[in-house]
Amino acid sequence: MENPLETAGLSWLFKVSSTRARPDPDACPTRLRALVQPPIGPPRAHVSGAPGTQHPVPLEDFGFGPLFAALDLWEHKRWHPGRVVEELRQTRGAFRGRRAPAHPSLMAWTVQAFERYVAARAREQRTALAAGLPLTAAVELDWTVRTARWEQPDSRGARQYEHRTWGRQYASADGTVRDLWIPSFGRAKTDRPAAEKAAIAQVVAEGMPAPRRRRRMPPPATPLRNPTPPELVRVFDFGCADGSVTPLLDWGPDAVRALFSRDAAPAFIAAATGTGVRPGADCVGCETIAHCAAPPRTPQLWGPPRAAPPPRPRRRSVSAWDLRLHGECPAQYHLVRHLRLNDLTPESEGARRGRVVDAVLNARHTRPLPGSCRELPPAYASVLPPAQPLEQGPARSALRMLDEHRALCPLDGLEPSERVLTQHRVTAYIPELDVVVLAVPDLLHTRRGRWIWRETKTAAAPLWEGRPLLRQFPQLALAVLLFDKRAVGDGPRRGRIELEHLREGAGESRLEAVDPGRPATVAEAREVIADLAEPLLRDTAYEPRTGRHCHSCQVRTWCGPGTAHIRDTTDTAPAADPPPDPVRDPAPVRKDVA
Repeated sequence: MENPLETAGLSWLFKVSSTRARPDPDACPTRLRALVQPPIGPPRAHVSGAPGTQHPVPLEDFGFGPLFAALDLWEHKRWHPGRVVEELRQTRGAFRGRRAPAHPSLMAWTVQAFERYVAARAREQRTALAAGLPLTAAVELDWTVRTARWEQPDSRGARQYEHRTWGRQYASADGTVRDLWIPSFGRAKTDRPAAEKAAIAQVVAEGMPAPRRRRRMPPPATPLRNPTPPELVRVFDFGCADGSVTPLLDWGPDAVRALFSRDAAPAFIAAATGTGVRPGADCVGCETIAHCAAPPRTPQLWGPPRAAPPPRPRRRSVSAWDLRLHGECPAQYHLVRHLRLNDLTPESEGARRGRVVDAVLNARHTRPLPGSCRELPPAYASVLPPAQPLEQGPARSALRMLDEHRALCPLDGLEPSERVLTQHRVTAYIPELDVVVLAVPDLLHTRRGRWIWRETKTAAAPLWEGRPLLRQFPQLALAVLLFDKRAVGDGPRRGRIELEHLREGAGESRLEAVDPGRPATVAEAREVIADLAEPLLRDTAYEPRTGRHCHSCQVRTWCGPGTAHIRDTTDTAPAADPPPDPVRDPAPVRKDVA
């Protein structure tokens, strides 16, 4: 079996983390297969700034990094929690091998999460003791399951398999109980996919402590497996934002073996043997992007750079939502999009209503053609998704907006031969910047050979006439540029961009059209995106910028300037939440973590 896309690697080593068993319909099969067969050298060619080019990290870019370093001091070095907190504050998290300091808000989050974790572990151990279970102590080296290296490969081309998982490990002194705690950035997850749980349990039950190897180094040829599996395997999810703890599984050895064979093994085989490419968020970490033609090349997407961006340790992604969030507050962009922090601030009614309207329209627009929403009866309460409940007022508003959409439905009159793509990811690559551009229009469809990009927005107020449309909605400007570079359709002159602005009042909704083939429109779009993208790509400090957006900020809990702004401002009316982000993980979270 050859490694995909010219990746130089150990085709005989199949190394999987438990997260590789997690279903992901948007994952790239070739990228996933390359991760399962880890490389021992860089790809044959690099673009500037591509993975493999080493540059210093100006700020800590792994949200859990300082937290795990702090937990290591407490659990493995036996430091008192108070001393650990003091060390965190004095070093800004740059200790125990972590070279870059953390953003001040990440430090505040880390201190709070560390203290919550210490308290949660103490509570759980008291509960376990009361239930007659032995106490468990921290295990420093990672549990690893590894087969011996065979002389001849198996049917998949593997000569050795290695399984790992991720989290905080604990074992009882007599070895009868093993625990794994998996942190989550928000609340504790109530469940995880069956294949992922089975993969986790197999490593917890059968793994042996082993030191981590340097990247691209082969493992020892000898097997590694626990000769006396524990009688009980327990896995907990821990919510860093509120200290919640959820038991995910409580299995004996027979259940571990059976469920691994039934659920996890097929998922691992699919990951190791997948073919084809699917451009998207996986392009950001892919080492073979220079050899992959799937993401369209869009050099100078918004024109030549006004100033050279600083070198980066890894590839970046940019979406319209990234641009808008950074434009409001660089700190919020860094903390929410890069580090994935979330203080569980509830969304506004308007944002929740918008998500419900989007969900209903997405479901309706996946119906086979011909047929449009115009032909459907007026909306009624039962069409609203029960998984996204609304209060009575917002629910009535959502129903009226759905009725307004019937007259504007883009599928009206479409022939069965036309293509209709709901929430389709559009991906492009800017090689000179080593940036992946991600966009997800609400609807992308053809009409008589012409591609049409439709964005749908719900609003309580009319469009503001005092600001250009592309400035109000940067996603429209980004769509113009993607058409202009032929990342969508057959060129800008055979494309059209539409904004459906839905309001609940009869006749108040509007449909605005943008022609991506007009040179003046392209020039305006380049200016809009450059004004947003250039500062983002040059930013290395992510300083907070206070304003009305602080009222709905997801990370204000850990932001000193934002908290002071809310306390001191005389205008305390909260700003409306921005529209829901249609892009899935434009700043991809590391896939070897929770």
